[in-house]
This record gives sequence, C-alpha cells and structure tokens, in this order.
Amino acid sequence: MTSEIQFQPGERITHHEYGQGVVVDPARDGYLRAFFGVGERRVPVASLRRELTRTERILRAVDGGTERSRKAWLSYEAYALPVMESASALTSAKIDLLPHQVVLTHRIATASPRRYLIADEVGLGKTIETALILRELASRGELTRALMVVPAGLVNNWHRELNEVFNLDFEVFGSEGDITDRKTNAFVKHDRLIASIDTLKRPARIKRLLDAPRWDLVVFDEAHHLTAHKTGGKVRKTENYKLAEALKDHSRDFVLLSATPHQGNHFQFWMLAQLLNPTLFRSPEEMLEERHRLNTVMFRRTKADACQSDGSPLFARRWVHTESFVMNAAERLFYEKLREYLEDGFNLARRQGHKGRALGFLMAIFQKIAASSFAAVRRTLKRRLLMLTLHEAFLRDKELDIEGRERLTEEARELIHDEFGLSRDSIGRSEVDRVLADLKYRLVKKLDEEALERVSDPYGSEYSASHAEEAASAVVNLHLPEERLRIDDLLRVFPVERETKMKKLLDGLGTLWRQSPDEKIVIFATYLGTVDMIAREIEQTFPGQGVAVLRGGDHGAKVAAERRFRLKDGPRVLVCTAAGREGINLQFARVLFNFDLPWNPMDMEQRIGRIHRYGQSHTAQIYNLVLSDTIEGRIFLLLDEKLTEIARTVGKVDEQGNVAEDLRAQILGQLSERLNYDRLYQEALSDPELKRTQVELEAALSNSREARQVMFDLFQDLDGFSLDDYKPFSDVSSSLDRLVRFLSAAVADYQQKMVKVDDATYDLVAVEGTCCARFTLSREAAAAQEDLQLMGLDHPMIQNEIRRWREIPPEDVGIAVSGDMAEPVLLSVWLIEASAGNGERRVTIQPVAVKQGGIRVPAVERLYEKYLNAPPTMPRFGPEMRIDLLSRSIEPALQRELQRKGAAEVEGSYSAELIGCAEILPSQ
Repeated sequence: MTSEIQFQPGERITHHEYGQGVVVDPARDGYLRAFFGVGERRVPVASLRRELTRTERILRAVDGGTERSRKAWLSYEAYALPVMESASALTSAKIDLLPHQVVLTHRIATASPRRYLIADEVGLGKTIETALILRELASRGELTRALMVVPAGLVNNWHRELNEVFNLDFEVFGSEGDITDRKTNAFVKHDRLIASIDTLKRPARIKRLLDAPRWDLVVFDEAHHLTAHKTGGKVRKTENYKLAEALKDHSRDFVLLSATPHQGNHFQFWMLAQLLNPTLFRSPEEMLEERHRLNTVMFRRTKADACQSDGSPLFARRWVHTESFVMNAAERLFYEKLREYLEDGFNLARRQGHKGRALGFLMAIFQKIAASSFAAVRRTLKRRLLMLTLHEAFLRDKELDIEGRERLTEEARELIHDEFGLSRDSIGRSEVDRVLADLKYRLVKKLDEEALERVSDPYGSEYSASHAEEAASAVVNLHLPEERLRIDDLLRVFPVERETKMKKLLDGLGTLWRQSPDEKIVIFATYLGTVDMIAREIEQTFPGQGVAVLRGGDHGAKVAAERRFRLKDGPRVLVCTAAGREGINLQFARVLFNFDLPWNPMDMEQRIGRIHRYGQSHTAQIYNLVLSDTIEGRIFLLLDEKLTEIARTVGKVDEQGNVAEDLRAQILGQLSERLNYDRLYQEALSDPELKRTQVELEAALSNSREARQVMFDLFQDLDGFSLDDYKPFSDVSSSLDRLVRFLSAAVADYQQKMVKVDDATYDLVAVEGTCCARFTLSREAAAAQEDLQLMGLDHPMIQNEIRRWREIPPEDVGIAVSGDMAEPVLLSVWLIEASAGNGERRVTIQPVAVKQGGIRVPAVERLYEKYLNAPPTMPRFGPEMRIDLLSRSIEPALQRELQRKGAAEVEGSYSAELIGCAEILPSQ
C-alpha cells in the first residue's frame, strides 16, 4: 500500500494537486509536511508517491526490440562522443590543427579550475586555441555564457574568426557592433559577446556586467595591458586591471592571452598572476623563488617547442634580404618639398593644441602614404586638391560670389577629367557631372569627417589604410593656409619617370622568373594608390603573368583572391593591401616582397607570416625594398642594425646574418609596448640627423632586451611541449568513423541516409535522392573545396543530434540483449565527472557489470560497447530486481572503482549519471 511507504526528509515526492515537492518532516499520524512550488503544506501520506530518479526510471523500463536498441545506442553516443580522448582534435572548422593547440585545448577543457594565462609566442595561434576551447566546452554542454574582452582594433578580427570559422554565434557589443545597453542590460539578454576593453571599463558598465548572470568563461586578449603599478608602497590599478578584477569573480572560467605577458616588471606580472590565483605567490619575490608553480596557471609554447604531427619542425626556414637604394634627383626634390609640407602641417597642429589633434592625425596619414610610394601620395594630393577646390567653390557660393564659384567649379571639372581619365565627349562630360555631384554631396553631408573617424583607431591603423587614403583626400575642414597653392606647387615637381623602387621590384621579378618561370610571388603594399601602380606596371612589363589584387572587403573576397592565386594556371602575382595581413594562408608561395614598410615592425612579421607558416615546405624568401635616404628608410635600417647588434651579443644570428626569428619576435613584441611609432616618425621630420630618434630607439630597445631576458629567466621552468603529449589525440580516423555512424543512425528519423562516395567522402541524401550536403573526413580536402563540409564534433548537425539524443526519455535507454555468457548479467554504463587531486576535472565513462548474485564481470566491462550493440531480446529480470542490484552491488562497486582510480577520495567529489543499461541474457 502507498500509505506504508516511509518517506524521509529531503526525499522528492509528487502530489496529485501540488505537483513535485520535497519532504520536510517525517510522517506522523498518516500526514507529513512537504515543500511544494506553492509553499509548505501538510498532506496525507496516502496522497503521495515517490518521485523516481532518472536511474530508477531507466532500470524500471528495460525492453528489447530493434528500435529501442537504436535509440539507446544513440543516447549513449550523445554522451560519449564529446568526452572521447580525440574530441579536441575533431573540429569541423576548416583550419590547420597543430599538435600543441590540440594538447592545450584538452588540458584546459579538462582542468578545474580553468584559470590560465596562454602565453604562446606570436604565430602559434592563440585565437585558434581560444576558439577550440570555446568549441570543446560548448560540445560538452559546459558553455552558455562567454565574454571576449579584446583591443578595439581586434574586435572585428575576433568576430570573424569565432563566427565564420568556428560557428560560435558571438555578437559584438558597443558602438562598433549590433548590441548596446542603451535601453536594457545587454549582458543579461545576450550570452556570447565580444567587446573592446575600452567599451567595458567604465564604472557604470562594470556595474551592469556584475548585475547580469555569471559568465561561464571570460577571455582577455592582449592581457599585458591589465596593469597595476607600485609607487612608494601604494598600489595603483589601471581601469583595465579593475575591469579584469571585477570579472574574474563573476566568471567560472577565466583565460588571459598574451605573447608578451611580462613587460620587464616583476610586480606587474605578479599582479597579473594574482588575477588567476591570488594564493599562488605571496609576493613577487616568492614568485621568483618558486617559479615552477607558474605551471599551474600558465602555458607558454615557443616556436622551437612546437612541431608538426610527424615531429618535423613547424616552420621552414626564412631568409630576409633588405635591398636598400637611394632616390634619384627628381624624387629627392619632390620628397624634400613634401617633407616641408608635412612638417608645416604638424607644426600648425601642435600650435593649435587639443584642437590640432585631428590635423596632426591627417598629416600622419599623409606621411604614411608618402612612405608607401610617390604614386600613392600623388593620387591622394590630386584628390585632396579636387576636394579643397570644391570646398572653396562652396564657400564662394555662400558669399554669393557667383563668378568665383563658377571658376572654381570649372577647375574641379578639369581635375576630375584628368584624375579619372575621362574623355572630352558628351559621355565623358556626363560622367564628370556625376562624379562632381557625388563629391558635392559628400562635402555637404560631411562624410569626409566620418572617413577620418573610421581610421582613428590606434590598434588597427594598417587595416584602415583604404579609409585613410579616402580621409586624407576628403577632409577639407582641416587644412593648411594656402594649401591648394602648396599642393599645386608639389604636383608641378612630381617626378615623371618610373619610381626607383618600382624599377627595383620589376628587376627582382624578372630575375626570379628567369630562374623559375612558374614562381608565385606575393607583394605587400599598404595603400591602394601603390597597389594599383604595382599591378599596372607588372601587367605592362610582364604581360601574361597575371596579377590578382587583394584589396580588402569581407573575408569572402579575401578567400576568393587567395583561391585564384592558388590555382596552378592562376595569376603569378598577388598584390595585397594591409587587409591581407591576417586570415589568409599563402604557404604555397615562397617569395614575398615588402614594397613598403609598416611603421610598426610587428605588422611586417604578420605579413611574412602569410607565407612563412606551417605547411611551407621551402625556405621563405622575403625582400624588403627600402629607400635609404627617406626618414622611414633610415629608421628601418637603424632598427634593423640595432636588432642585429643585440642578436650578435646573445649568439642569435645565423650564418646568413639573419636575426633568429624567436629573438626578433620577442624583442619587437616588447618594443611595440614601449614605442609610439607614429610619434617617433612624426618627430623625425624635424630631426633630419635622427639624433633624438636614435636615442629614443636605443633606450626602448635596451628596455625591450632587458624585459626579454627577465621573461626568459622567470619562465625557464615552464613545461615545454612534447610530441608524446599529442600521441593520445593523434589518430582521429576511428573517431571520425564513429561520428559518421552516429549521424547515419540519427538522420534515419528524417528519412535521410549517409551514402559513401569514397574513403573520405559522404553524401547526406534525402529519401527522394536529392543530396542535402557533402561531408569529408579530410581536413586538406575541406580546405581546398568550399562546398565540402568537414565532419567534426562541433558541426552544427552533429551538435543538434547530440542535444536531441541526450534529451530522450530515460524510459527509452534500458535495453535487453543476447550475449555469449552462461548466466544473465546487468551492465550499467556511467558518465563520471570527478575532480582529481591536482585540480584537474575529469569526465570519464565507467562501466559496471554484475551477475544476479552481485559478482562483477570484468570481461563484460572491457567490451561494454560491444554489448550495447548486441542483438535485442526480451528482458528476464524484473524492475525491482534490477533496482535491488543497483543499490546492493552496482553502486558500491562503482564507489570502490572510483576510489581505486583516485576520483572519489573525498565523498561527494564526483557525480555519476547512468547513460547506458543492458540486461545481457545467454544466447538461446
């Protein structure tokens, strides 16, 4: 009778009227007190029934039948697939996966707590590692809310990488994105956000962040900007640091990224480590003495550590040659006049104080364009002259000077005819009218000022190069006195013959193609005026070689240009703007020319990284073209010389005189934090001998070298990467076959099937024969073919099926099968989540099989997956017998097994969920 059941406090029960509840007090006189959704109630014991656990529901409903077996197996796989050893190597993103990335992902995903600094050297893929961690946690069902905090200039790069490459559905928060908190708290409503650190660090926004639910994971990119200083015993925390401090306690997992985490100051680095584990070191001094403890919160892989899956070096060698030469007389005359023009502009900007900042910024754009090519600066000057002429016509019109307006408008028409090469017939004249109307509209609407705002981001200066040209041409509200006349004078002395630098490039191409006619060559130039000149001159000089231009635009446009260039009979040359610096892989080419030199040398390292990356099988050849008598050329050569001096003193120069790449990256990474390159180059305009520039550069380099040494000393006890760590994850073929089997069985519910095309290719086919999708198991094939989907654990289709099959009713999980044994056995399969002694969190699968008498059967446990797939039969045990076996034999055996493995040293340190159950009966 129900009334005879003894209910214990804390036990879950169900009442026909109040629904589910929990027992508060034991029964007395046939009644007990229980807490329901409506509150506490005193109810008759007879009106209650015990709420069955998931495990009890599975054990009570064991059944045979083919359909039951299929459902039970799919449900088991939905739990088991995400915790396979090779799970972190099974991404469907079309990227090259490197061994050190796979190992790091697995280590962090299985750790507890997950609070780490990832300090891999530049070029080893910290963005990819982060995306893999996000994917892995999402696959395990452990990631709902995630926040990426990144520098403003990298917001779009992160957004593209996480969404287009990894399908992670992040949104951008802030004025540059789609999500704001003007009306409501966006941090409550949106679960996956990318935001710039400057957007988040205001106190009002930190309060909103803390009012929202806790995050599962918060990531800070370029984490060395989270600084705290100590002066006179007082600690001063920057706003960046305060933001990180607030978020570290409002997130389960917390990850910092930085290739240069130590800036030469032990206190600052100690404060960074405090964000991860405040109990790790009591002081910076203890951190130095006990530096091996950093292994618990930090990963650092160097390029020397990392390797390919076969153990071969990750990077081929690289050979960098700087070709320096001087301007001809006509170029020098033009350059000197241009330098005076820029110097006057900067001087005027300085005199205007805060109001002059925008003019100073505009002059800096001009200086950078001039450093790219004379052709680019001429085009910008001509277009600026046109806009200034129209602006003056507009002012004359306001003053009712009709004659002046008409004269200036006619001048503008002539400039348009000339600049855009338009004919003098009626078609040409109507095109001039169209251009004129468009430019007038831009002036009236002040679109030029918007163009300037688009390039005012200090982190993304090279990315916004095309906008910079537009801004320098169009911003007319900022100008020098008599600037139209000055530009006219400048253009009159513009050299008419082919640029010296262009001649050098064409000579170099000719030499290379005589040696190897099919050589593919990448050329980098920052500005479109330069890019157009290069493309035009190469096509004229080498007709038939073919030139592809990568101007920017969305990621799709970049990939399309890369694909054209990759084709065997495709163009021999790819000319890239700054937009090609990230997101494209050109390791099938081995020659790169830097036609112009970015002011920040780290930007040049990123360019070189397009061809000098994993997969490059030849020595990467890089040629830097430098006009040694320009300010930019002299500073570049000076920096190169100083780097070589440093490298020689520490034995980091190879036989060709090249500075070792790791040293170069480390010094330049530190230098980027110490030098404002824009200011350095601007001040050099008024320092023709470069005396001040040299002093500033030497001081910054000396500091950078010291910081590198300090970092090296502190990090020397960090664990390196070993290929042995990767071996458990290296063979993914059987795991991929398993994914195919899972998907094949799952899609049968939609009247679809997986049809094998060849060893690595499958078509998902509907019942009427139409192909819905084509999958490949080959990462290489997927990268080469756009319409080919890569099979992976994080593929949206697999993820949907994992979610669906995890949610099937427990009553559909238990099966009865026939097996090769003398007496019946009850097999249970458990998903165990346990915390190991070293803080690592382990998710494992543990089978426990027992006979009717409660004796364990290890032979069945070893082959448990085979029995989950055995032929179905009708069950013989009753529900009560199975539940009795669970409490009497299975649960104690599970407890003993986990204690033996060290997973259950402390009571309650693990959780166990029944994910598979089979009653195995002797074959008839």
